[in-house]
Order: sequence, then C-alpha cells, then structure tokens
Amino acid sequence: MSSVEALYEELISAVALAGPRAVLRTRVAYQPVGGPGAKLFPPTYPVSESARRAATRDPEDKRPGEDGATAEGLAQTARGRAVPYVVEVRSVGGQRRWTVLLDSVASQANRAESALLAATRRGRVQVPLLEVEHHGEVSETLTSLEFPHRYADAYLRDSVLDGIPFDKSELGRAMLAASAHDARALYSNDPGSLVFGAWNSHRKGRQQKFPRVYASEVIGWDPVVGARNAGRMDPLNLQGGVKPGRSGEDWEFTSVSSKKKGERLSEIGHGNIAPNEQHGGVTITSAERIATLSLAALDRIGFGPVDEAAAVAGRAVLAAYAIMADRLAFGGASLWLRSGCELLVESERLEWVNRGGDTERVDVSRDEAIEVYAYAVQRAAKHGLAVSSEPVRLTPASSLAKAIDFSMTKAATVEDGE
Repeated sequence: MSSVEALYEELISAVALAGPRAVLRTRVAYQPVGGPGAKLFPPTYPVSESARRAATRDPEDKRPGEDGATAEGLAQTARGRAVPYVVEVRSVGGQRRWTVLLDSVASQANRAESALLAATRRGRVQVPLLEVEHHGEVSETLTSLEFPHRYADAYLRDSVLDGIPFDKSELGRAMLAASAHDARALYSNDPGSLVFGAWNSHRKGRQQKFPRVYASEVIGWDPVVGARNAGRMDPLNLQGGVKPGRSGEDWEFTSVSSKKKGERLSEIGHGNIAPNEQHGGVTITSAERIATLSLAALDRIGFGPVDEAAAVAGRAVLAAYAIMADRLAFGGASLWLRSGCELLVESERLEWVNRGGDTERVDVSRDEAIEVYAYAVQRAAKHGLAVSSEPVRLTPASSLAKAIDFSMTKAATVEDGE
C-alpha cells in the first residue's frame, strides 16, 4: 500500500468515527526571521473607548480583574498608550500568559484559499471553482476562493449564469437550498464553503449557516509592545500650499501655507511631514500556529439519500481538501503574514488527537496532500459523489458590471476631488 493510500485509509477511518480519533491538529513553533528580539507587526484593529480610558491607568500596577481594571481595556494598552492590537491572556498548563494575535482564523482561511487558487492556476491541483468574469472598461475575474461570503456572496447573487440570474438558475437554487442534511450542491461546486464555513446573510429569510470544520490562527507569546515614530522629509523642503483641484495632477501652487484640508502640500505627496507616533509593533518570546480539523464537525455534514459508505467518502474528500489547503498555505519553511511580520519555522507537528488526549504523529508533505485529495475525489466519485472538474463561469449583471467599471476606473478620481 502506498503512503497516499495509507493516509486515505486513515482519513476514512477518522471521518467514519470508527476509532478514538477526535481531531487532526497542527502545532507549529516560529521565530521572527530577524531572530530573537526582532520586531513584528501584528494586524491592527480599532481601539475601543474602554481601552482608551484604560490607557490612562498604570498597566504595571493593575491586572485584569484588579482595582476595577478590565481585561479588555488593559489588554489593549501598553505603558499608558492605547494600542491597536488584539492582546489577551491565555491559560497554559495552569499558568496565565499574555498573547498577541498575529493572524486571525478568518485571515488564515483566506490565506489557505489563496494558496489553493494559486496552485489551481499553476495546474498543480484541480478543485471546483465558480468564476465571475467581467470584460468591460477593465477585465476582472473573481472566484469562489475569493468571495468574502463564499457560496452566499453578493457577487454571485448579482451575476448571471447562462443568461439566468444566479439565484434563479438550477445551480444557484440547489446551492442556496443546501443544508447540513444535504450539502451535495456545495460539496460538488464549492467545498470551501463547507470546510472554511459560510453563512447566507445577504438574502431574506432564515438562511443556512455552515460552521467551519477547519480553523487556524497564529499567536505571539509574551508580547512587549514597542514604539515608533514616522514622518517624511522632502529633499527640497517645499513650502506653500495647494489650490484645490479635482486631483493631484491638476493642482495649482500658492505661496500661502494652509492647514486646511485639501490645501496642504503634504496631501499630494510634497513637503515635510513632522514625525508622529505610530503603532510600534511587538517583540515576543515565540510564535505559534494552532490549526485543527474537527472530525465531529465533519460528521454533521450529510449528502442526502446516499448510503453510509458514500457519505464517509464525501467527508474524506472534505478532510483531504482542508489538509491540502493547509499544507499549500503553511507547509513551507517560513510564513509571510504582512510587511514586518514574517516567521521562520522552528518545529512542526501534525498529529491525530485521540480520546483521552494522547496523540499520533502524521507526516504529510505538500505533494502527498495533493495526491491524497485527488485520490479521495476519485474514490468518492465511484460512490456517486463527484465534484465539478470544470469552472462554472458567470458574468456580472448590468448593475454589478457598471459598479466594477466605475470602482476600478473612476471612483478614486471622483473621491479625490470631493
């Protein structure tokens, strides 16, 4: 038996809940590519009013729950400054440790989808895709691996399939009618909605929610929030002001400096900008990615009037899809999250977690993950659960097409002139 067949048989046994396995888990330890002590820049979020108020307190003397301080407020402050990061306390081995979010569950899912799409375009993998193709003043193609709401996205709702509005087409009606008891339409055409989760929130009535079966996040341990000032020096130190125009290309110079919005040289890229305080990043003791594929969540997905062997084969396809996405996105030697936040893999462990908490190590390379998915698709098709092998191509309806053209060619110009 080949390694691919052996892994497939493990997946079949796991998704059938035939043994003690409860979840497939990945834990990866990282360090900043710059080495220990190098600064990282987490994603930023709006700072709440309670965090701003907490910034006036002394975070060295107060801890969550003490002296009226709030965990949410103190978690968003550092040395008396409000910070736009997600900082929280987690319990590890009975000890409380501070963490900072380096990449959220939603962002990690998007990275996995992007990796799947890139591999598809390179011809490495073949997964079901829905594509909205627009050819107007600009040409744009969006796929179901890019839609924010996946199968339920407004881009699909406002597109046309073979001359019929998507929601009224045979495929559209079938996908919108999908449920946890019969998810065949999504399985065949957009398995990512079942793996990463989706909720049809753009249409009236009580709509189906599909919880994610795969989740991943990256955190930094023991963060220390830094400081940073940023500004800009004009090499000629240009002085004066701007007479308002419709864009930065038709401005007129005035020798009178102004602090009024729309009349400053700095707003069109000239003149000095005095240094000002910016979010300063963090240093951490280490970073970690924690990913899980829930077998219990997979077991909730049904495929209508098929026998148990077919249903298990279908769930194995979804499990293999998740593993492939994870390996394609995160199976390299480093992980680039954003400018100023790149991580180097120190250690990685994929493991089956069994009832009772004991674990079994699993080794899956990117190539093996791709092969296992293809093999699982082939086996499920023999049970009558085939997935689409060709992209489903749609075109934007008239209003959406106009919105795309306007947004891509005119919106910035109009907004700049307002």
